[in-house]
Amino acid sequence: MFIMEIMSSEFDWFMITMPIFALVVFAIVMVGSMEKQPKFLEVPMAKKALLWGFGGMFGVGIVVSLFYMLLRFVELLGNY
Repeated sequence: MFIMEIMSSEFDWFMITMPIFALVVFAIVMVGSMEKQPKFLEVPMAKKALLWGFGGMFGVGIVVSLFYMLLRFVELLGNY
C-alpha cells in the first residue's frame, strides 16, 4: 500500500493553492477595473491562450485533487 507523504493534509493543500488563487483573482480584478481593455486581450489568439491556460490549470488541479482523494480513500479503507 502506498502511504501518502506529500500533500497529506488539508492545510498543505491550502498553503499551496491559496497564493495561486489570490494571484489569479488579483489579476482578474486589476484587468477588470481598467477603463479600457488592453488591446492584446482582444486578439483571438490571446482569447484562445487564456481559455486553454485557465482550462488547463483548473483541469490539472481537478485531476490531481481527484487522484489524491481516491488515493486517500483507498488508504483509509485499507486501515479500516
